[in-house]
Amino acid sequence: MNSSTWSKSLWTGLVVTAIIGGTTVAILSQQSQNPATLQPTLNAPVERTVTVYWLESRRNRLVAVPRRIKSLSESSTLREVLVEMVAQPPREPNLYSAIPQNTKILNLEVLGQDIRLNLSQEFVGGGGSATMQGRVIQILYTTTSLDPGARLFLSVEGAPLRTLGGEGLEVKQPMTRNDFALEF
Repeated sequence: MNSSTWSKSLWTGLVVTAIIGGTTVAILSQQSQNPATLQPTLNAPVERTVTVYWLESRRNRLVAVPRRIKSLSESSTLREVLVEMVAQPPREPNLYSAIPQNTKILNLEVLGQDIRLNLSQEFVGGGGSATMQGRVIQILYTTTSLDPGARLFLSVEGAPLRTLGGEGLEVKQPMTRNDFALEF
């Protein structure tokens, strides 16, 4: 290889590098002046998995059974999942929900590790102590599925829920997963 060929190759490489570098700088400069061009990548939806808890009877005990559902937004996902859990029976015939079908989600707020859920009066109607406990477990574990360390503040018609059912299941406020086992 002679020195004239080496010089041409070197110069060609430098020119190409300068053109690519200059073009990149121009594009980035134009995008920084117009933030809307960056928005689609910054606000791209993040897929989340929420776990819904249904109940199943096993050997004279009730067990909360998890089922995963994918969605795109945290707070709307929780609301959608809770509404579905109340309105729709589970797809598997051996599973069921202890939450009365007419129960409405009046308000749902996620503030860091605190979840505030306000349900309609229908939530407290009917069922024995095992059903009441299953009801609370379904709500607690489903709402904390995105953050198992979260705390749930559960209200009915705006008032904190202290007891549930005729036998008076005590409901601690705030609740965490440590307060209720999945099998009862």
